[in-house]
Amino acid sequence: MFKIKIFLFLILTFGFLTNSLYAKKIEILYKVENYPITNKDITKEINYLLMLNDQLKTIEKEKLIQYATKSIIKEKVKKNEILKNFRFGGNEQFIEKQVNSLRNNLNLDEIEFESLLISLDISKDYLVEKIEIELLWNRLIYTIYKDKVVINELDIREKIKKDLENPSNFLNEYLLHEILFSSKQASDLKSSKTKIEKSIKEIGFENTANIFSEAQSSKLGGKIGWVKENQLTEEVFNNIKDLEIGAYTNPINVPGGQLFLFLKDKRKTRLELSLEEEFEKIVKTEQNRQLDQYSSIYYKKIEIDTKIYDN
Repeated sequence: MFKIKIFLFLILTFGFLTNSLYAKKIEILYKVENYPITNKDITKEINYLLMLNDQLKTIEKEKLIQYATKSIIKEKVKKNEILKNFRFGGNEQFIEKQVNSLRNNLNLDEIEFESLLISLDISKDYLVEKIEIELLWNRLIYTIYKDKVVINELDIREKIKKDLENPSNFLNEYLLHEILFSSKQASDLKSSKTKIEKSIKEIGFENTANIFSEAQSSKLGGKIGWVKENQLTEEVFNNIKDLEIGAYTNPINVPGGQLFLFLKDKRKTRLELSLEEEFEKIVKTEQNRQLDQYSSIYYKKIEIDTKIYDN
């Protein structure tokens, strides 16, 4: 229970802040189509985002509110599009697995986790809906773009075979974070790059990813996780192979825009999987990478056609 008290202290500090910035009276601040967004919704979103990534406590309060507002608007835009194609419900097993994963990541038992949600004014239904929106959004993107995913299976198999035949049987593995950004015009792209680099210097890469990245990893500080070198495209590998830990790349051109990659850590790992197991893992990683980029492209497309009102 001691660890949850510390966690709550950090978050409730922001609760005091948001109460001072938003009147206690519930007010509608935005509308996304027919979905109202109130000051209370934004306060709750801040609590939710802090629960996912407590590093957000280090950024300016106004930026945190802007980020939470952007996050909840994006979620409503997705929900509106999802309902044109799917129905909610019937995903209980997957949702429960995701809830347990979140709880384990927070290092809390079931009772502590329930107490935390209550203290943050986050109901189980609220959490379930967020998880289901992301699940159905990913399902929608897969349905639309699955035939556009291009994977060179022959090259992947040859690369794995070469790695497995290596006497040392060790590969470099990189702990990566990302910031995906895009703009309609080249001048805007240059401006976005400058703004992001300035933000990285001021508040760090992970907090900047929270605020500026268009990738789904943004809520987790842009965290991709540990990636073996044989799972990287040639262009990405060439950009990070000589990178120092704690440094980030220049923007890399990708289908969804441009991508900064941050090298948080690096290690040697033994290649212990069979050829087929390693092949399936690499194909899945590459498929998810391409679908994530298509997700960004599709979101920008539907956002333009979505009615968003500022009250």
